[in-house]
Amino acid sequence: MLFIFTAICLKTSKMMGYNADSIGRIRKDSLQAQFTFKDVNVLDFFKEAYSDIVRGFANINSKIGDRPALIISTQSATHLAEIPANSIDYIFTDPPYGDKVQFWEMNQVWENWLTYDVGWEEDEIIVCKARGISEEIWYTKMVEAFREAYRILKPGRWMTLTYHDISTGTWHLVQDAASDAGFIPDSSTKAVFIETRQKAEKQYRSDININKRDLVINFRKPKSGEAASIITITDNEDKTTFNEKVHQIIRDYLGANPGSTKDHVYDEVVSRMVRSGQMEAHDFNELLEQVAEEAKIESGKNGGGRWYLKETELVIADAAENAREDAAAEKLGAFIKGFLKKNPGDEGVHYSDLFEHYIYAVKDKPRRQLAEFLPDYFYKTAQGTWRLPASEEEEKAKHEARVKGLGRRVKRYIAQLELGAAIPDHERPNDATLAEWIRHCKRAGLYEQGKLLYEKGGLNPDNLPEEAMVGVEEDYQVCARMLAREASEPKRRGRKKAEE
Repeated sequence: MLFIFTAICLKTSKMMGYNADSIGRIRKDSLQAQFTFKDVNVLDFFKEAYSDIVRGFANINSKIGDRPALIISTQSATHLAEIPANSIDYIFTDPPYGDKVQFWEMNQVWENWLTYDVGWEEDEIIVCKARGISEEIWYTKMVEAFREAYRILKPGRWMTLTYHDISTGTWHLVQDAASDAGFIPDSSTKAVFIETRQKAEKQYRSDININKRDLVINFRKPKSGEAASIITITDNEDKTTFNEKVHQIIRDYLGANPGSTKDHVYDEVVSRMVRSGQMEAHDFNELLEQVAEEAKIESGKNGGGRWYLKETELVIADAAENAREDAAAEKLGAFIKGFLKKNPGDEGVHYSDLFEHYIYAVKDKPRRQLAEFLPDYFYKTAQGTWRLPASEEEEKAKHEARVKGLGRRVKRYIAQLELGAAIPDHERPNDATLAEWIRHCKRAGLYEQGKLLYEKGGLNPDNLPEEAMVGVEEDYQVCARMLAREASEPKRRGRKKAEE
């Protein structure tokens, strides 16, 4: 009975706010009665809690079965004396990160109801200057907790940390605390996050300043004899170097995903910097605005502002990255040439064959995915395979497209069209540019994009010279025919499977 009444404490209090949808909401950021609260039927909540708790205990008991009993402990995370060293297979933790949610205030409801001793306040480590808890105290306690986690975890096993500090201020401390304890961060190159099924209104409508999801970072305890990773960030880290790294992550992510919301870009930055052991406090908004710009979504479209690389960022200015892509394309070109020599009946090489060769043959891989830069160097055939430029003219066309950053520009503009972004007049391509982009899409096998540009990109063929007008019409018809053919044919599974 005590368990059930404890479960419904908040829902039956004046913290249950009234909403227009007639569903009550509990405010979770502070202990505060709502201006307009909702009276509820306590008996209904009691019955619901009773059913859930009975079902929950039955589920736990069924899963435990004859195995050792489930242990629930309230030991301090900084002193897990009851757990032997090297005994735990896996740790999942969600540490406190800031004072945005008043956990201490919220707990008062249950602590007073259960008449608990609140002496634990002295050990709370939520970063809160008003209560005299600094980042230094927070860091010290976090290191203690991570060292205990490291002690009890078996060598070679993992700790998953779910975390999301919207201020970015403690991300580098989490990274350093885990490293100080001896953990090695995982080497994943993509952001992993946990989405919540239910979100508050602010989470749907607000920008970066509201948590929309929790990022997941995995740390591994080294095996015996394996050296732990060393964090390279020091107090003397060159700020320009760090900022440029963040800029590059933003360029890579928005280059591949134009029209992303700010929170997704933020997740990618934090995830990659923490995993590489290079995270530190920074002004994310300032760094984002230096290389990208926001486009507001037209009314009726969901999702708020969308972000795109600035025009000046659409061409790869990094000579080293250009060299990596050129080198990768050279190896792929040699593979295509050799493949077609062995298979003279084929017009091109299937993507799956190219990908397999790319994985093993290209050691110094470009930042962009293969599918991203492949159309910048090669042509797509009517069969959906890839071929080399057939003439100097075609080779020159690809080179000029790379110099102009044509692929990125087309992708950026199409994303703006598809998402309903408000595009300023001075950023809209003229008719000649649109005709060039449509031809690029046809040559690159981007038939859907070419069709979209012709139909919805704002092209007026009458403004083009007659030859160009005929050319863009032909390019559009090719895109439309190829899309119709793809829709009518079964999807290809790759050359080897087709032969079987």
